Amino acid sequence: MKRNILLLLIICLTLSVLPGCSANNVDDTDDARSVMPAVTNMAGGQTSAEVCDDLNAAGLSNTATFYDWVLDFAGSAGDEAALSDKWMQPGANTPDLAACADGWEKHHDYSDADCRMTAMLLLDGIITADKTDSEYTGTYLMFDVDAIENTERYEVIRKNLDLFTTLFGDRAPGENEDPSEVFGNMWNQYGLRISNENVSLVSIVVYDPDFNQTFTGHTGVLVKQAEDIYLFIEKLAFEQPYQAILVSDTDQLFSLLADRNEYYGSEGDAGPYVYLNGDCLGELKKWK
Repeated sequence: MKRNILLLLIICLTLSVLPGCSANNVDDTDDARSVMPAVTNMAGGQTSAEVCDDLNAAGLSNTATFYDWVLDFAGSAGDEAALSDKWMQPGANTPDLAACADGWEKHHDYSDADCRMTAMLLLDGIITADKTDSEYTGTYLMFDVDAIENTERYEVIRKNLDLFTTLFGDRAPGENEDPSEVFGNMWNQYGLRISNENVSLVSIVVYDPDFNQTFTGHTGVLVKQAEDIYLFIEKLAFEQPYQAILVSDTDQLFSLLADRNEYYGSEGDAGPYVYLNGDCLGELKKWK
């Protein structure tokens, strides 16, 4: 009997130090931070609750609504989408985007949210402006505006629609205005500000030379949790996953964003430009 117990203990100890099939997953926050960058789609109760607790502690708005949106999307996408509910290395997190879109359309008869709508949800009451445009006359936000105006779920964003379209709408550079300056000048012109010193809006501002327009191609909310711990929240696109990323600094985050080819135009085009609130930090390609 003693020999069998000793053998069992040896087997258990051996198994505990062997790498398993989920070696890319990190089960708790401390481990995730030790191997940053780390990413999760929050596709279940484990990391979604943890992330929402962090957002709530940081003073973000509508975190319960965000939690519902995240879990609704994950449930609609289903297991086939392979969304993560553990902290993983970015390269190991590879959701099936087609399955995500199919799952959403199968279970909903209204539009999904995108990156801009998600950021506005979390920044509700935290981002303000001295003035806004009373009417949106551009075209880039037409799908955003249609969803916000016609879907009950997005009522919280609808009440700030003027602020939403002022902040994210397409704009032509003025005379002698460099495209890299348009977004920052707009922040100054409208008196945009974020009242929480640990929260920032990260914006990837794209310039289209064919139409002479700048627009926010992607955006997300960045939360400084400690001197070397930042949490970035994003929705990749309509009918694509929610994502949380832990990084040790903003350069690490921008390097991850720089690897996404969808933000770039033709070779040789200027931009896209990385903005932290109203401050331009440079062209995204410099972090490649």
